[in-house]
Amino acid sequence: MIYEADLKRLSWKAPDYSKLKEKEFVRALKDIHTIEELEGIANRRKWLNNHQLQTWSDWQREAIINRKWELENGG
Repeated sequence: MIYEADLKRLSWKAPDYSKLKEKEFVRALKDIHTIEELEGIANRRKWLNNHQLQTWSDWQREAIINRKWELENGG
């Protein structure tokens, strides 16, 4: 679960990560240090209860999965 402190720490990023360019998106993912934070980003439409947000592109989905692997394997 993402808490208010997490949102403040990540405040430089765009409100909708799906609109970030690849370099910015990867930078945003590198700032995530727990599986819970990553889950909040990956499932933002559910957590924000806003199904009008754009879905992830293929490369964004792959980047999220790669970051999950990194977090699970000490990266």
